Amino acid sequence: MLLVRLPLLSHTGAPGTESGASLLQDALWAHAGPEHALEHVRVRPLPTGLSVALFVRAEDDDQAHRKATRLLKAVLGTGAGRAYHLSPLLTP
Repeated sequence: MLLVRLPLLSHTGAPGTESGASLLQDALWAHAGPEHALEHVRVRPLPTGLSVALFVRAEDDDQAHRKATRLLKAVLGTGAGRAYHLSPLLTP
């Protein structure tokens, strides 16, 4: 099991909230399938968005990052994630 940290930035620059973090965490579980190999998720508010920590089963860090990013991008298209985007430094 490997840890992948993915910070999300708010589109408006507003700080993240506990309720937004909880909603996103629930959405990640709801959208996770066997291909994502999700073991644990933790979302916390940040001054500029949300901090997402995903623990996934993977053979190496690159595979873990791909699985986690794929799942998070799917959730960002839903109501739970529309207010946020991945940091440009993390997207290929």
